[in-house]
Amino acid sequence: MTVTEAVRQRISTRAFLDEPIPQAELADLLAIAQRSPSGGNLQPWKVIAVAGAARDEIIAIAQRVLAADPMGGIPGDRPVYPDLKAIAPVYDARRRRVGEMMYDKIGIPKEDRAGRLRGFANNYRFFGAPVGLFLIIDTRMGH
Repeated sequence: MTVTEAVRQRISTRAFLDEPIPQAELADLLAIAQRSPSGGNLQPWKVIAVAGAARDEIIAIAQRVLAADPMGGIPGDRPVYPDLKAIAPVYDARRRRVGEMMYDKIGIPKEDRAGRLRGFANNYRFFGAPVGLFLIIDTRMGH
């Protein structure tokens, strides 16, 4: 498979089976992923995999965060999105259109704000995946 073919086949999965992944298979996937290219071949990341009780504990913490702020806002110097008031209208329009298409695909109309918030909350449940992966990068590496 060429890089072009891989990019064309790329998908964003937002629902997973709740079947456990054999630890050997997960270890193999992570061993392959660690060979991903990076600037200067630094591979500055570490991966934390959570499953079972550890995964459930992370989800419980996330649910408490969402109860306090339904949009999941966590202050810090590494925002998920840029300041939406400061980005160019073309990027905001693109972001909104993709969101509309995504929620339309899962049957949540634009007017159903509560439904959209419930859909958004799936981010914090790993979309049902049996394993959650956190990629950690030393802050000295920059954004």
